[in-house]
Amino acid sequence: MKFSTVLVMFLGLAAATEMQADTQAQIKSAIEGPCVYLDETQAELDYQCDMFSRTLDTRHWTNMMNVAKAMKKAGKKPYYYVHTWELYDKGFSFPRVRRYGFVQENMDMLEHFQDNLNQNLSNSQHMSNFLRVAGTVKKNLNDKYHDGEFDDPAAHDPKNEDDESAGNKIWTKTQ
Repeated sequence: MKFSTVLVMFLGLAAATEMQADTQAQIKSAIEGPCVYLDETQAELDYQCDMFSRTLDTRHWTNMMNVAKAMKKAGKKPYYYVHTWELYDKGFSFPRVRRYGFVQENMDMLEHFQDNLNQNLSNSQHMSNFLRVAGTVKKNLNDKYHDGEFDDPAAHDPKNEDDESAGNKIWTKTQ
């Protein structure tokens, strides 16, 4: 009886380790995989930045960096910043929910780490801290407010006209 329990635990641990290795391999192949051609324009940079801010998917971050580098090479000055806090702030359907203590704590934490990242976009430590905190905040808000109080921005693509009419527009520099 004890031997079978230990064997089941060992097999479960082996399966979990294998799943973690598979997940890491998928992430690595997604980041290092073949690049899809992207326009080297400010509009494309804005879109990739917006999608990263919505989904927290590092593939969009990689695309942002590649487009920005190509724009610099072409003599253009790229402008971009992460705006997850702003998207989440607009994601609440009722203003009263946004004022709850739980929401305030999560949003303040997100704002702090987003500001750190935006101060130095090339700092990998700021990026990893932001991704960790933003992922936690996203999970917290989606778990607690899943009955229509919070509309996760990741569920919307700003290229769809329906989303633009709802106020989820691409963030661009205003001059």
